[in-house]
Amino acid sequence: MHESGERHAWELSRGWDIYFTSVVLILLALSLLTSEPGPRSWWTALLVASLLPLYWLVGRRIILEDRYASGESLVFGLVVATVCSTAVFLDSGLGLLLLALAPLCFMTGGATYGALSVGIILVVPWLLRGIVDGDPALSLLTGLLSNAIVLAFAYWFGHWFEKVVQQSWERAELIEQLRESRAEATRLSEQAGAMAEREHLAREMHDTLAQGFTSIITLTQAVESELGTDPAAARRHLELTRRTAMDNLAETRAMVAARGPVLLEDDDLEEALQRLADRFGAELGITAEAEVTGPARPLPGDVQVCLLRTAQEALANVRKHAGAENVRVRLAYTDVGVSLGVHDDGRGFGADRAVQGNGLANMHRRAHDLGGVLDVESTPGGGTTVRLSLATDEAEEEARDPGTAARRTETP
Repeated sequence: MHESGERHAWELSRGWDIYFTSVVLILLALSLLTSEPGPRSWWTALLVASLLPLYWLVGRRIILEDRYASGESLVFGLVVATVCSTAVFLDSGLGLLLLALAPLCFMTGGATYGALSVGIILVVPWLLRGIVDGDPALSLLTGLLSNAIVLAFAYWFGHWFEKVVQQSWERAELIEQLRESRAEATRLSEQAGAMAEREHLAREMHDTLAQGFTSIITLTQAVESELGTDPAAARRHLELTRRTAMDNLAETRAMVAARGPVLLEDDDLEEALQRLADRFGAELGITAEAEVTGPARPLPGDVQVCLLRTAQEALANVRKHAGAENVRVRLAYTDVGVSLGVHDDGRGFGADRAVQGNGLANMHRRAHDLGGVLDVESTPGGGTTVRLSLATDEAEEEARDPGTAARRTETP
């Protein structure tokens, strides 16, 4: 019996039930028609007919409940063999019952018990009839040898088939495990995708909306203090508040529509950084400059987004922590890629200071996702510099093939 409790490979079907019942009924009818009426005929018919309830009440349940090759199946096989042997002894024409009983014996008892039951059905009626009829010993011995060969082949075939069945069970278990593994992998993949999307949205919201709302709060506080003393400054800060709120609204719509940053929709990266620095300086009333060095070249969209978001986050940290008077944003195109530096002359911090919040973690994550490096240099009272270095596709191509740059600059 299989440990997993799966159904035996000999799965019952309506066709098998019809076949078994038909063979028994046909042979029962032939026996009644061809034998002489009398007690012997009736006993034979009763024995043959008893095979049907034996199958439907016991044998079929053994197969359905997967009691294959169990003690119950051994008893069932011996009972069937005894009934069939007696019927065949009484009517030799009933030997054809093996067409239905031999498969049944192997289906319930396996190779060993099945061969034993079939052997009894083959040998016992023939041997008893030979003894009763006084057949020569040599004839009996020859018949025994013939039946032994048939049984040996039946046992070998049944044992081989059991191995096939066992392999089928194992394959079925492996297939089921594979299905479960695939389902689990799909679930985990969907879960990981959902988590990655949530992290992406969290970073985008932190780097855009949260900073925008912080700017609005800072500007409204400035307006409150300027309303009575400096109406012009208050009006200027109110205009900055309106523009910041509009930008936040545009960023929200861009996130909903899964578009890129709003600043990059209207300007290229250099202009977006300049606009970002100008607004930052206007909000805080400090000097904020943006500069570009090196020969500019087109950058992939994800690289531009990473550079812009890093600049926004670095400036947000300056707003919250630095207390700086001067800020410089520097975009540099180099032979190995592109780098972004944000430097301020604020209060800085020591190397042992614990970094709080998600800003620096977000910058590191963005750099890591693109294979870049993020460095933060700061000293107490000496300001802070955030530097992001990214290798572009062209730089990676040149690293793989140093002749690429020379070929790119050759005159046709």
